[in-house]
Amino acid sequence: MAALLIGVLVMQEWPSDPGKGQLIGGLTMAAGIAALIGSAFLARRFMPNTDTFKLETGAAYRDKVQRQRAHSMAVMPITGGYLTFMSVKAGWGFASGAPADMDYVMVGLGPMIAGLMLLMVAGLDNPRDKRMKRLLEDELTLSFRHKALATALAVAGVGIAGVFALGLWRPAAAVAALPALLYLAATAAVLRYYLLDREAERG
Repeated sequence: MAALLIGVLVMQEWPSDPGKGQLIGGLTMAAGIAALIGSAFLARRFMPNTDTFKLETGAAYRDKVQRQRAHSMAVMPITGGYLTFMSVKAGWGFASGAPADMDYVMVGLGPMIAGLMLLMVAGLDNPRDKRMKRLLEDELTLSFRHKALATALAVAGVGIAGVFALGLWRPAAAVAALPALLYLAATAAVLRYYLLDREAERG
């Protein structure tokens, strides 16, 4: 995520040679995307296996994994905030009829970040790993997910009404606001889940 964000910054802010900035920024972004995809596969080597369950058993280990999961989700809005801003800016360019070259790349970043956060809250980001699914799903965490997704739905409902009203006044602004709305709804779900997890941790 850091390499992807640095690549975006370099492409946007390179002062002296825009062509060179786009080249370096593009390579950095490609490295960041490759790292994200590669880590998804390599991380499976460090997932809990049978030996782990033998060494660390009981509710303590399950609580540890669930706590780490909640903390990982809580960090995502921080790393995704700037990318969502760039997506909103690109959406404004498209809706205004004058997109820049980088807008074709930036416009999809906001929905991608929001979708990833919602998938993590729903527990659908790695559906094939049955071992992790057993660790991360119990009655309490399922309750957290339902409440968090309900919060996201409420935020999205209010936001859609606001975007509709904005579109009646300025359609281009409504199009540009959609990535921000998705980000706010996903962030609300993530923070709601994290706060519920912290409350349960404190007893």
